[in-house]
Order: sequence, then C-alpha cells, then structure tokens
Amino acid sequence: MILARLSRAVREQNWFAVVLEFVIVIAGVVIGFQITAGAERAAEAERRAIALDRLHAEVEDTVGLLARMTELYDIQNEARTEAIERLIAHDFDGMDEAKLTFGITSIMLFPAFSPQEGVYTEIVSSGMLSSLGDEAFRDALGAYQSEANFLKGQIDYLRAVAVAEGRLSSFDPFRIEYAPGTSREIRNVLDWGAASEDPDFMDRLIIGNNSMRAMADWWRDTLESALVLCAETSRLTGQSCDPPERTFE
Repeated sequence: MILARLSRAVREQNWFAVVLEFVIVIAGVVIGFQITAGAERAAEAERRAIALDRLHAEVEDTVGLLARMTELYDIQNEARTEAIERLIAHDFDGMDEAKLTFGITSIMLFPAFSPQEGVYTEIVSSGMLSSLGDEAFRDALGAYQSEANFLKGQIDYLRAVAVAEGRLSSFDPFRIEYAPGTSREIRNVLDWGAASEDPDFMDRLIIGNNSMRAMADWWRDTLESALVLCAETSRLTGQSCDPPERTFE
C-alpha cells in the first residue's frame, strides 16, 4: 500500500507526499529496531538475573564446604597440639587416645578443594561475566577465584611434600591394624612412650603440624573471600546468604 501511494505521488509530482511517505517508512523502521532492541535488552537482563540467582546458590554451597573444612582443620590442629605437648611432657594420663592419634595422623590428610563451579564456568564461557553485576561484585568474584586457585595449588604442593617425607607408618612407634566393624576397617596405633623418645618421629610430627596449620589459614582465607562474594551476590539478588550445613564422615 505504501509503495502504491508513493508511486502515485511520484507520477503526480506531489513531492510533499513523497517526503511524507519516506518519513513514515523510516520512522517505522526506527521504531521497529527500538522495539526489537528493547526486547533483546529485557531478555538479556533476565538471563543475567537468572545467572546471578544460580551463581548465588553455587556460592552458598561453596561457603558451606569451606566452613566445614575450616572447622575440621581447627579440630585436627587442636588435637595435634595437645598430642605434641603430651609427647614432649611424657604425660599420657587421662588423654583421649583415639582423638589425639587422629590429630597426629591428620598431618597426611590433604583433601581436595572441589567446589561446584558449573555456573561460574558457564558464565565465563558465555562471555557474560563482564556485564554481570557491578564492579564491587566482579572484584569480589576475582578475589575469591584468586584465593581458591592459590589454595588448590598449595594442597597439591603439600601433598607432594608429604609423600616425599614418607608415611607415619614408616616410623617404629606407629603401626596400622585391621579393625573389623569400623567404617574403614583400619585403626592407627601409636606407642606413645616410644614416640616421645623418637626424635625423627617428633621432627616429622612438628613439621607436619606446621604444614597443617598453614593449610588451615589458607582454607580460612578462601572462606573469608567466599563470604564476601556471597554477600555481593546477596546484594544483587535480594536473597540472604544462607549456606547449607556440610557434613563429612
């Protein structure tokens, strides 16, 4: 219809009508583009909001994992400190032998840090990260990722060091027994008197204690950065930071 009116106006040399028809066509195209762009912006905003909601849930789970692991390190370190002090003092009366033996053997435990990162990976691979949230959020996310990568690297490094230094079972005061009925059917047994008189064993224990206390600090630093990130995702999503309780056998 527009083309018909435009052709008639040209034949009649009605230049005002020609200009008017062109204006109408251009205005229609511009309005169409604006409507389409607006719809795309709204859809993109919705995608970002959904991504933030999913990332918030992922961060909450990570905070729960880090909090539980930090708690476990603190328990192990406390038990190990008591064990070392008792070995040095040759004081074994009234001690919880199973608890303190676990504290000693934990110098060989370096559990992996493997949080859920599917949403984060999806956000990065989609190119959405640079437009997600605001500067404070992206700074918090970057700080957390830096701490997390450092923690993973230190776990790998100290695992290698522990392997090179040898297992506790290589020391005479320490042995492993078959323990049917327990969850893993194994029991660590320590001759406390002999251990207190073995300088090599004590050196290995004290060095291992130092490594585990460093690990506890690195887990705690990562937890603190994850809590900051959780607060930022909470601010953007309007949800509370409510990490689930994590339990481990």
